[in-house]
Amino acid sequence: MNKIRLFKAGEIYPRYLEYFYKNVPDAIKLPYKEHLAKIMSDSFYWADFWKVNLEQTGNFTVEETLPNNRFLQNQWAKEHSLTVSEDNWFYEILDAQIAEFKPDIFFTNEFQIKPEYKVEIKKKHPSIKIIIGWDGIMRNDKNLFQGCDVVLSCVQESVDYYNANEFKGYYFIFGFEPEILNRIKLRQPIFESTFVGSLYSWGHSQRLRLVAELSRKAPFKIWASSFAPTDKKGYMTEQLSRIRRGKFKDLRDVDRIRKVNQGEAFGLKMYQILADSKITINSHIDFAGNKAANIRLFEATGVGACLLTDWKENLSDFFEIDKEVVVYKSIDDCIDKVKFLLEHDSERNSIAKSGQERTLKDYNLEKRFGKFADYLFGLL
Repeated sequence: MNKIRLFKAGEIYPRYLEYFYKNVPDAIKLPYKEHLAKIMSDSFYWADFWKVNLEQTGNFTVEETLPNNRFLQNQWAKEHSLTVSEDNWFYEILDAQIAEFKPDIFFTNEFQIKPEYKVEIKKKHPSIKIIIGWDGIMRNDKNLFQGCDVVLSCVQESVDYYNANEFKGYYFIFGFEPEILNRIKLRQPIFESTFVGSLYSWGHSQRLRLVAELSRKAPFKIWASSFAPTDKKGYMTEQLSRIRRGKFKDLRDVDRIRKVNQGEAFGLKMYQILADSKITINSHIDFAGNKAANIRLFEATGVGACLLTDWKENLSDFFEIDKEVVVYKSIDDCIDKVKFLLEHDSERNSIAKSGQERTLKDYNLEKRFGKFADYLFGLL
C-alpha cells in the first residue's frame, strides 16, 4: 500500500520569526532544507512533530512548510528556479510546493490562507482528497473554514460546533514531544516561580492582572511576548489606546510588567525556563470558558515543572488535581499556593514528578499521532 502523503502548511508567529532570526541570523544563508531544519530544531510550537510522529507509523510521508516565512519560501523558490510576483509570492510558492509534493491530505493552521483558496485548492491540485483546518481558540466560524472537510480543535465545544455545521470535527488534544528533553539541560530548578508566554492586549486581561499581582507579591519572574513596545512612543500609544477603551485597571499592571519583564522566550529557550522553574503558572485565554485546552498543560508538565494552572471543569480529565498539577481559582488563591508550594519542597517535587510521568506516559505525541493516523486512514 502506498503511503499517505500529507502536506502541512504551518503557521509560524511573526514575533517568533523576529526572535529566531535575531538569534540565528546566518540561517537565511542556508539552503532551504537546512534552513527549515534549523527552525524546526528549535522546537517552537508543533515544529516538525507532525512529520516525525506520523512518519514513525510507517504509513505517512509528510511535507512540512512554513508559507508565511518569506526568507525561507524565497529560498525554496530560488532553488526551484521559480520567479514570483511581489504581491502574490505567498500563494505562488505555496502552489508550486503543493504541485511538486502531490499530497493526498492538505492541512493548514495558517490563517493567511484564505477560505476562497481552500475552496478552489482541490481543482488546482487534484491529488488532494481531504483538506483539514485548525481552530485552537474557539473561533467557531464556519465561514473561515470554507473548503475544509475536517476541522481540528483542542476544545470539545468547537469540535461539536463544526460537527453541527457540515464539517467533520476532530478533538485534537495537545501533547508533549519527549525528544525535547534531549535538547535542553536537565538540572535543579533555578527559578522560584515563572510565567512564560504571551500577553496580548486582547484576550489576556485576566492573565495580565494575575501576572502583575504575582510579580508584586511572590518570588516570580516573567518572560512575556506580544507585550508593550519597548520604545516610549509605542508604549504610550498602547496606553492611550487602553484609556480610550476604558481599560484603566490595565494601565498600572502593564507598567508593572514592562518594568520587570525578562523579554521574550520561544522554542527551546522557553522549554529551558520551564524546566528551570520550581513552579510555573498557566492561565488560559479569556474566552476559553471553563475548559482546559492549551498546550502549556503539557509543555510544563513534560519538562518536569510543578504546574499551577487555572481551574477548569475538565482538568481532572487530564491530570489528578493536587497530585499531578495544582489549581487556583482566583489571583489570591494563586499567590497563596505559590507561597505554599515554595515552602513545601517535598510536596512540590512529588507533584512535579507525578505530572511529568503522566504526560510522558499518556500525552506523548507518538501516542497522540498514532490515534490521529488511524482517524486519517478512516477518511480516505
